[in-house]
Amino acid sequence: MRWNYLAAGLVLLILASLTGAEYLGTTISTDGTLLLSGFGEDENRSSVSRVMTVGASQLSRIISGEESRVGLSVQGTGPLLFSDYSTGTVESPPEPVCVFLTSDRRVPGIGSDKSLMYTSGILGHGTYVMSRVTGPGLSGETLVNGSGLMLLGSGTDGNRTAGSSGFVSGNMTVYDSVRL
Repeated sequence: MRWNYLAAGLVLLILASLTGAEYLGTTISTDGTLLLSGFGEDENRSSVSRVMTVGASQLSRIISGEESRVGLSVQGTGPLLFSDYSTGTVESPPEPVCVFLTSDRRVPGIGSDKSLMYTSGILGHGTYVMSRVTGPGLSGETLVNGSGLMLLGSGTDGNRTAGSSGFVSGNMTVYDSVRL
């Protein structure tokens, strides 16, 4: 009987993806193995996330296409692997130029900033919560509480350049908030 519900759910997910769904919500609770991935892309931004757990775990995910928002929360008593990567581009308005110069003399790449955020890691047990907004600019938050290894980073490249990256291991509570 459960296979019927699973098959119906998969068919609905496939149909929703073909129609350009503006909202996707997933909630899973299991005592087995869980593998879930999601992605989205347009001309100015992209986002991809993957998570895998073994053992008792709970997962909640929301993807909102219109607002370009992604939210993921995972809690597990066994091994937990996670990875996410998001990019965004912000186009600045053109700066005023002298009337004697043509727009062809502008330097390529000026006026746009490309931003990225990423996290990945493996926990023996714990909690991983992430949210990303890839609208104009890129912002997001990451919360990790558990024991294991984790990489995280963010940066922007363009008219303004900045970046940060880090590695954490052992028992950890990490909160990272970024607005680029």
